[in-house]
Amino acid sequence: MKTRVEASRSLRIPARAGGWPDVVGPIRRFPQRLRERRFWYVQALMFLATAPHYAFEILGLGDPSEVVYGLAITAYIVPLLYAALAFGWEGAILTGLWAAVLTSPSLWLWDHSVTHWLGELGQLAIILPVGVLMAWRVDLEARQRLRAEKTSADLKVLNEVGETLSNTLEVEQQLPEVVRRVQQGMSLESVWLCLEPESGASAAPVTVEASQAGGPRPTVPAQELHRRVMASREMILADAQTVSVPLLGETGMLGSLGARARGDERLTDAQLDLLTTVAHEVRVALENARLYRERQESLQSYVRQVTQAQEDERLRIARELHDETAQELVHLARKLEQLRSAADPDQVQAIDELLGMARNTIQAVRRYSRDLRPSVLDDLGLLAAIEMVVEDAGRQLSGGARLQVTGTPRRLDGPVELALFRIAQEALRNVEKHGEATSATVEMDFSGEEVRLSVTDDGKGFALARNLSDLVRTGKLGLLGMKERAELVGGVFELRSSPGGGTQVAVKVKAGDQPHT
Repeated sequence: MKTRVEASRSLRIPARAGGWPDVVGPIRRFPQRLRERRFWYVQALMFLATAPHYAFEILGLGDPSEVVYGLAITAYIVPLLYAALAFGWEGAILTGLWAAVLTSPSLWLWDHSVTHWLGELGQLAIILPVGVLMAWRVDLEARQRLRAEKTSADLKVLNEVGETLSNTLEVEQQLPEVVRRVQQGMSLESVWLCLEPESGASAAPVTVEASQAGGPRPTVPAQELHRRVMASREMILADAQTVSVPLLGETGMLGSLGARARGDERLTDAQLDLLTTVAHEVRVALENARLYRERQESLQSYVRQVTQAQEDERLRIARELHDETAQELVHLARKLEQLRSAADPDQVQAIDELLGMARNTIQAVRRYSRDLRPSVLDDLGLLAAIEMVVEDAGRQLSGGARLQVTGTPRRLDGPVELALFRIAQEALRNVEKHGEATSATVEMDFSGEEVRLSVTDDGKGFALARNLSDLVRTGKLGLLGMKERAELVGGVFELRSSPGGGTQVAVKVKAGDQPHT
């Protein structure tokens, strides 16, 4: 890459940081100088410095040995310094030459002695070089100050880009802001960012661009430069004003960052270095964000598989309890009933106790089977299953529990129905065991494209943690499990609670439009 970059940079004329100005530049810029106020301020100062000098000469009031006459020559230092501040080293040199031109007529318009000639030339030979030297020093300090300001501006751009990218994992959403800040912070005509789709996607590259209003379009389109960079994997200077920098990551090419200078300006080495640094920051942020998403997707896939295995095992156990254990207990109860009818009167009481225990066990086994995986959920759907758990909760709460339904009920995808049922079941179990509530309300809203489930109680509530992940440290694993179940089916989990103000658990998930039958 080094060879191509150095060859491409030969197209540019690097910006001068100091030294002797070029000869053509001042001549080319002279018409522009005539339109600037500072140029005429310099001429006014030159007039104020020249007028006393010629006044002394014309009126014959001065002598080269007199201090007042010398001050007329010394006054040229003032416009020299102002020209250096206004136009740099170029202004100091040209103003010094202009001062020499304005002073020279006094040497041949008036008849003076050799002493007068030597005195005036000596003063000019001392004053003008000293003034130019002072102006050069002022110009050097001004250039150093400009470089420091430029470095500060570059650091500001990098800090803004870093802050924008580090405050979120959704890096792609922040790229328009990054491109805008680079374009404005570096005073460029336009900046664009072309991103390749993530691995496995067949979409076209995404281009994000920020341009100066009304600015000309690049001579080489952004997409064309992007294709060239993707092919070469190297920085490409299309011309002295347009560049494209690759975003080359560990996993391959992520895209390219391009920029174009304003007007007739040329891209400097400092701008190229800054663009390269910005491209590096964008590349690192993109790689970190994509790696995080990959790990999150892998983790969700693992959790989904574990959850599915858990549900499959629950279904197997529920069927065994219902089809085998419960049936064996029913058979046992019938045997006890037969034994009771033929038993002696003194054995009836003992058999009745055994028969009661068997019937209670049958009810418990059926309840366990239903809690593990209610058949009504698969046969009749989510609403019927939630009605069942609401009835069970109502028997445990002094104030009862009720179900409110809005909209037109409809069947949902199997995983969605199962997730919502488990969330409602776990929420009502928390109300019974931990909430110290007297009543609970379950709401199902089918009115929009999303289905919303909420469980609200009037219990003691609790102080919410800043992050739901902190619930693990407080022992509230059930709430974290509800959140994970909701996210596995693309839902949004909400939790509201306050000490003494009860608790509300809500889930919103997108659903189809199949009517409930």
